[in-house]
Amino acid sequence: MLRAPNLLAALVAALVLAGCAARAPAPPAAVDWTARAAALAGLADWQARGRIALKAEDRGGQGDLAWVQRGPEARIRVSGPFGAGAYAIHWDAARLTVTSRDGEISREWVGADAAQQFLAEQLGWSFPAVSARWWLLGLPDPATPAAQIFTAEGQLAALEQDGWTVRYDRFADAGGWPMPVRLVVEGERARLRMVIDRWCLGASCEALR
Repeated sequence: MLRAPNLLAALVAALVLAGCAARAPAPPAAVDWTARAAALAGLADWQARGRIALKAEDRGGQGDLAWVQRGPEARIRVSGPFGAGAYAIHWDAARLTVTSRDGEISREWVGADAAQQFLAEQLGWSFPAVSARWWLLGLPDPATPAAQIFTAEGQLAALEQDGWTVRYDRFADAGGWPMPVRLVVEGERARLRMVIDRWCLGASCEALR
């Protein structure tokens, strides 16, 4: 069975938008965040690649992340020094499958709540996996109430939703919109930091490697 840090990080970054570097300068403050939210909420296909670091109770680790979203289907790959090698996660509306580096299916969860089953079994506590997809894009999950916090300059600073705080430390332009390149997801029992090195928006993106 995979170690818990691998699994949580893989889904968070639940994880996952034209390419940009994590060290690119922040976009101008004059952003129409309402128009941005409308455009990205309707975006079916996007990709992100970067790095993740997790601290959950007495455990922690870090690694690399690649997230490819195609409509309701996500393919997420986590690798690096988590102690469990490289794993791929295929997640759609009805099923979540974890596959090892050699292509062997390690586990499978079935049902609309497959991601929640997966995390509850592995971690022993609840994480809003579905919401993480929206948070990664810099959007609140439309399914539940959320508070958005903006800086004095009008830039999104944080989201508060379902007992979790998502802090956005830096944005950079991708496809004409400011996209998160440094963010922290924090709850009572876990803290996840993500650095996105490359975003690609749209169905024409080449596969991230």
